[in-house]
Amino acid sequence: MLPNFICPGAQKSATTTLHDILIQHPDIYLPQNKETHFFDKDKEYIKGVNFYKNEYYSTVKEEKIIGDITPGYMFFEDSVKRIYNTLGDNIKIIFMLRNPIERAYSHYWMSYRRTYENQTFERAVELESDRLNKNYFNKNHFSYIERGYYARQIKRFLEFFPKENMKFIIFNEFINNKNDSVKGILNFLNLNSEVHLSLDKKSNSAFLPRFRIITKILKSSPKIIKKTGKLLPDDIRKKIVNLIEISNKQKFQKPKIKYETRNKLINIYYEDIIELESIINKDLSFWYNLKRED
Repeated sequence: MLPNFICPGAQKSATTTLHDILIQHPDIYLPQNKETHFFDKDKEYIKGVNFYKNEYYSTVKEEKIIGDITPGYMFFEDSVKRIYNTLGDNIKIIFMLRNPIERAYSHYWMSYRRTYENQTFERAVELESDRLNKNYFNKNHFSYIERGYYARQIKRFLEFFPKENMKFIIFNEFINNKNDSVKGILNFLNLNSEVHLSLDKKSNSAFLPRFRIITKILKSSPKIIKKTGKLLPDDIRKKIVNLIEISNKQKFQKPKIKYETRNKLINIYYEDIIELESIINKDLSFWYNLKRED
């Protein structure tokens, strides 16, 4: 059994929260680990559809909706045609859309938290074009601005999939009214919307590492850690790494985006947002109306 429902993004737009809510529904099957990255990563896609099916969907039972929630699919160009070629054009597609400026800023802090980023947000935006051309890692982790051109990305999907099979969810509306949003999603998927689901899910809460060097060591996995890890059972090693990561976390309140920076990004995104409004038939002026908060 292969997916008949895809959520391709956008990244940092509550896709993890959506996963954690929908996975509770008895008629929905989702992999426990949210993102398969089958269609956006070349090294995964070349493994073939049987790998995809066996790795992520071998325990599907009688569920009506089989899903794949992977935010990279919206951004990486090759994903769309791969999804079409593998799953056909009759699948349901849900786009989670967040103010692209807020999305970019949240993405920046995620990369900073993971120690991939050491520039200021403003400098990272300046460097983005040069960075993205270098390799997949850079395109994945430093694409703060590029990922926010939603109209451009959705139009790629419209080349292959009918618009009536798409649903567009605005981040703020989803977060502020999960009950109605989730019911709308379940109705779109032709499922019972009266099933009780716990909506009290807060995923990916903001934090920074106390010591960035510890995060770097855990992510880079130098030889000494790999050798030490071989002396321990896999589950024990994972628990130890998890405990280290938890103890290295500290709560973090993101500073507000500078007024001048926000204004600059509104100008960058304005035309794409206007086009997006016409595609999804929704007023998004609250994304580009600038108010000074400082």
